[in-house]
Amino acid sequence: MKWTLDQLRTFVAVAELGSMTAAAGRLGYTTGAVSQQMQALAAAVGRPLLVRAGRGVELTDHGRALVRHARAVLDAERLAERALSGPTTALDLQVDLGVFGSAAVVAIPQATRRLAAVAPHIALRAREVDVERMPEAVADGAIDLALGLEYPATPVPPPRGVRRVPLRREEFLVVVTPELEPLRQLPELVRVANETGWIVPPAESGYGRAVRLALDAAGVEPRIAHLVTDTAVSFAMAASGLGSTLATPLMLRLHPGRAITAPLPGGSARDVVAFVREGSLERESVATVLEVLREVLAPGAPPPAQ
Repeated sequence: MKWTLDQLRTFVAVAELGSMTAAAGRLGYTTGAVSQQMQALAAAVGRPLLVRAGRGVELTDHGRALVRHARAVLDAERLAERALSGPTTALDLQVDLGVFGSAAVVAIPQATRRLAAVAPHIALRAREVDVERMPEAVADGAIDLALGLEYPATPVPPPRGVRRVPLRREEFLVVVTPELEPLRQLPELVRVANETGWIVPPAESGYGRAVRLALDAAGVEPRIAHLVTDTAVSFAMAASGLGSTLATPLMLRLHPGRAITAPLPGGSARDVVAFVREGSLERESVATVLEVLREVLAPGAPPPAQ
């Protein structure tokens, strides 16, 4: 049904005053203009809304049903107009942020506290999304912006209209088995770790490919002992002596057990990035959240409070 707010406003006035002439006086229209609006509204509805009653009019059953909803629509319009007429800080805004495991643990608590301090009118709602689908989720409009991962060794361009914003680079570490702890500062650590085997993700995943390239850059042709996707399981298996695995500082914050780590030769790293639609950067709320994420994920930023 195609009607206008002016038609609904006029209809409510006619219903309340019982007269097109009186409604015209209230609204500043001519009686003829009010009559035309009521005819157009009845045509849009496809039902008669008014009947003559002496010198005035009264509502039909369909008119009585419509007037209740018309008042609700007009009330909503007034509330919207009132909200938009004030300063931006008077609005209650929500930004949907796509997150993955380690980023959620590290970034969300700090970002929420920071927003409460600098922009309390902005609510941040986290939504877990498969990290490899983050750019598409942003492009589709399912979320406003997202925290994602990129690997310099295997770059993937974002979809058209989505901007990639670097936030943090972190180098890979080796999580070794307990018996290798005495060797963790020695150059031959990676070679010795290869003898006990590696716990790695499947090669079909982006992270799995990045791990294999990182080990190759370290001069290791990995002897794969176990294929595991969950990093918590990988760390637990390494602690049990079942093999070594790779990690980053953010991963270790997500699973704050006692992991025995050592540097990985070769300088391989991953980038924590934000994905955002270019048009969304015009929204003050999205731009503010992005700036807060820059702060809390910047290298050297303090760890989250325990």
